Amino acid sequence: MSVRRFSGAKIVVFGGPGVGKTAFVVRYMTKRYIGDYDRNKEMLYNHKIPSPRDDVTLEIIDTAANDSIERKESHIKWGDGFVFIYSITDKASFEYACTLKDMLVKLRGQEVPAIIIANKCDLLSVRQVTDCEGTTLAEQLNCPKFDVSVAEGYSGVSEAMEELVIQLKREYVKNCSQAAVSANDKTKSKLFTFKKGFKKRISRSHSDTV
Repeated sequence: MSVRRFSGAKIVVFGGPGVGKTAFVVRYMTKRYIGDYDRNKEMLYNHKIPSPRDDVTLEIIDTAANDSIERKESHIKWGDGFVFIYSITDKASFEYACTLKDMLVKLRGQEVPAIIIANKCDLLSVRQVTDCEGTTLAEQLNCPKFDVSVAEGYSGVSEAMEELVIQLKREYVKNCSQAAVSANDKTKSKLFTFKKGFKKRISRSHSDTV
């Protein structure tokens, strides 16, 4: 049975105030860096990735830093993939990412497409979050971590998002395969029930004839 082509996914970007969350999204979509944004404003973007056949469309939610718990839970239930961003210069932003990680695991489990972004790696002299702490967080979520500087370049951002899209494609294929197996099992079950009922009818008809 052929698997339907992957055509897109919904991505949620989480991060505390001032971590460069919106700059990350805009850098990914436009390759440009703009550093000043309204951190309390939620934005929904549509981004198309060129493909030899049809474009792949990503719906990307850039969440607001002051979202309520209920709103965060709603985003987690909505999303197919997740980006957790913290600044290596801000310990509170790392703790915020850890809290969101716990929320994701509680609602969706650990086998969810996700990446960890350790931003502002150009500011090592004022680092507050160690590389080991970031790696441990990624291991807890069973996902890769990327050390980037959104302000300094596009390549690290692009590499991270490419990895997330690869995860999303794998998850899509896995879900399609599981759905196909489930549908096949249901068909076999219905066929077995039909055959069983048919045999009973034949047996009953033969008994009535005798």
